[in-house]
Amino acid sequence: MASQATQATKAPQAEFEQPLLTVQDLKIRIQMDNGEMKAVDGVDFVIKKGKTLGLVGESGCGKSLTSRAIISINPKECETSGKIVYHSAEKTLDPLDLLSLDPRGKQIRSIRGRKIAMIFQEPMTAFSPMYTIGNQIMESILIHRTKNKKEAKQIALEMLSKVGISDQEKRFDQYPHEFSGGMRQRAMISMALSCNPELLIADEPTTALDVTIQAQVLELMRGLQKEFGMAILLVTHDLGIIAEMCDEVAVMYLGKIVEQSTVDEIFYNPKHPYTKGLLKSMPKLGADRNKRLESIEGTVPMAINMPPMCGFYDRCTDRIEGICNVQAVPQTRISDNHMVRCFLYKDENEGE
Repeated sequence: MASQATQATKAPQAEFEQPLLTVQDLKIRIQMDNGEMKAVDGVDFVIKKGKTLGLVGESGCGKSLTSRAIISINPKECETSGKIVYHSAEKTLDPLDLLSLDPRGKQIRSIRGRKIAMIFQEPMTAFSPMYTIGNQIMESILIHRTKNKKEAKQIALEMLSKVGISDQEKRFDQYPHEFSGGMRQRAMISMALSCNPELLIADEPTTALDVTIQAQVLELMRGLQKEFGMAILLVTHDLGIIAEMCDEVAVMYLGKIVEQSTVDEIFYNPKHPYTKGLLKSMPKLGADRNKRLESIEGTVPMAINMPPMCGFYDRCTDRIEGICNVQAVPQTRISDNHMVRCFLYKDENEGE
């Protein structure tokens, strides 16, 4: 495992510009009593090898459904279409559309947990209370890496050590309820990384943690990413975490990516009114303590029987009457690495 990590950190920089996962026109529909919910509506993004993509937006925007669709663990009520193409680092494997696989089949199970791992928002519900932490970490190792229980236990103990859990032998035999919130999150990270995945999906990995533990977990994830050379899809509503962790950012609203670019471009040159609103709502050092933070009026609407229009129309201060509320908004590329979905902007090549 150590030799693999060393090779990963010494990989040519060009390798980290290659796509690891390509999501194309991802749609998730859920049939409700009062109509069809378009929970995810035509999402496109690319996760590059060794890089971190942040998926940010308010609760209810479809972030978690999007991330879980990658490893086919959404509820059966979700009707999913589009393509999620996995480009394995193994040269012998051709690009593979994960959505074409049987969600319960052998092929997706060989990828889920082994090549693509996931950290869930609340580890207390992700871990079974009936089994020890060590037993649950070992299970993944026994499925994907070795059938030797002694070797699997040794790997599990090494991973617990890597994530900063002391007295690993004692902790190995403890149950989830005997761990604190931060320790459970560390244990979940160790389980996710026990098979040295190429992609780590982190779904709100620090939401339930206090600020100190949150900083420790983020630092841990950065260090392990550098060691193993893995890519990360970071799902969060916290722009502070996005700024600290990500190379690229996709801003999601009502099931669509409304803006996507590098982290610097998003923070210093935001274009979409929703992105601007999110940034204005962040507290800033040196700001007037008596001044209230700005907020985005209203809430995310339910994506049920939505007509062709901008989903952000009712909350937008820059809306154009007769356009934004009657037409579907196309993607506009305003530069080589900056995409926005808004009628306020024109394509960089338009008129040439």
